Amino acid sequence: MRKTNEYLDANTSVWTAIPISSSYKADLASLLDLIRTSADSKEVSQMFVSPSVTKLKNQVAERMDILDDVLEAYAEDTGNKALLEAASNSKADYLRLPGEEFENMTRNIIDLLEENVDNMSDYGMTKDQIEDAKLLFCAYQDEKGRPRFYEIAARSDAKDLNDFLFKGKNVMTRLDNVMKRFRKSNTDFYLGYLSARTIQDPSSVAI
Repeated sequence: MRKTNEYLDANTSVWTAIPISSSYKADLASLLDLIRTSADSKEVSQMFVSPSVTKLKNQVAERMDILDDVLEAYAEDTGNKALLEAASNSKADYLRLPGEEFENMTRNIIDLLEENVDNMSDYGMTKDQIEDAKLLFCAYQDEKGRPRFYEIAARSDAKDLNDFLFKGKNVMTRLDNVMKRFRKSNTDFYLGYLSARTIQDPSSVAI
């Protein structure tokens, strides 16, 4: 699951074209977060080790760049100059900021996205996409050893690791069905997805 999640994080611009995939992806990211924080054995913890701070910052910046583009388009169409100015950010704009400024900018844009999400449905924006960005941002904060700014509500009532893994299999099955749409329209992406799906840690179950 972890490799699949990382692959989807690196290819956000492709799969977000299908709105339902955002919901499944958010479920996957949330389950991985629950697994990582609930794992109490050294062996299991090593299976779900987080990427480096630099890699996570890059993933957050890439995700926010995509969401910024949607917010920017909405602001331009509605003539909201203040929102347009705030949303006109690139991935490089995020990456050049030091830690605290990077976090402040990310939070500010997430807040603006949440304020306007109900008006951006025609632009393909969903609450699940924002929640997924929050999860990624929280992972970045965890890796830096900083307190989480957002309290991420659990999407599962599972009580132990086996339950998390079982629910993860179900989420992956749903994702598999959605990703099949890319078999012909984006073969390279689909093959990459299949490759990420088959990468397993030696001690992990086949998920």
